[in-house]
Amino acid sequence: MSPLEARYRRLLACYPHDHRARHEAEMVGVLLAGARPGQTRPDLADVADLLRGAVRVHVRRAFGPDSASAWRDGLAVAVGLWPLLMAVAEMATVSLRFAESLRWGTAFLAEPRSIWLLTAPALIAALPALAVLSGRRRIAVLGVVAFALYQAGPIPVAELSLDRLLFPNYGLLVLAETVALAIAFMPATHRALRMVPRHALLLWGALALVGLIASKAIVRARWVDAIADHVLTSWKPVPWLVVLALAAGYACRSAVGRRAALLLFVPAAALGDLGDLPFVPTSTALAQLGCTALAFTAAAWLGSSRRRAPA
Repeated sequence: MSPLEARYRRLLACYPHDHRARHEAEMVGVLLAGARPGQTRPDLADVADLLRGAVRVHVRRAFGPDSASAWRDGLAVAVGLWPLLMAVAEMATVSLRFAESLRWGTAFLAEPRSIWLLTAPALIAALPALAVLSGRRRIAVLGVVAFALYQAGPIPVAELSLDRLLFPNYGLLVLAETVALAIAFMPATHRALRMVPRHALLLWGALALVGLIASKAIVRARWVDAIADHVLTSWKPVPWLVVLALAAGYACRSAVGRRAALLLFVPAAALGDLGDLPFVPTSTALAQLGCTALAFTAAAWLGSSRRRAPA
């Protein structure tokens, strides 16, 4: 293989694998036939034309008519995973609250009301996730009732109002939990989650819990004066973003997974503490985004290598 042909083939690696399998030999032949005698490097015009063609092929596959079913399934998977993420987020918060309570002793463990106040948010958030996983609407109805009663507190049922149900105003968190409850009623979400292997749900669910606990722990550590270093607390989003990036890279092994990751990444990232990201130094923000990009690239590369490995 001549140096020019090797360079052309490296450029053609930008095209999808199956596209190269069908057309690579023909494209290389045409390019070599048009080369000058003694030429060892592709012309800039050829490089631009090959890269432009690769972009067109990828865009056509990503958004063309043939991709409609993949987008539909990807949306269903993303929607179905949202209640599970909400449950994991509440479990992370409850775990940290429990750990903080232990700092002041274990007397609260003897009081059922204290345990209920600590664990109730996670239990209520788990109902929509369980409804989606099992496909049972009765559990979703139970989740709606439990959410309303928990928000109402000691107020009699006859005196319930929308203002009371939304108090205290958790803003996006209340909206996200309400959306999770609504999703639990959708049969399509249960069917979509069958596309995700159960062992993958367990693995990434556990990693998500660890990532959220790590991110939230950095924030809460500042509140309890365990860590006073502002430089460290400015890195609080990174554990959660790295886990999300690894999961997104893993999902890129399939067309449906790529679309689900694209649709779900930003809402899922918002479950972490990203509020200070626009205000940290530019170098810190770029380093954090670099860590996220590196985690995504590594997971996507490993998934691609495993997919291409011979059986």
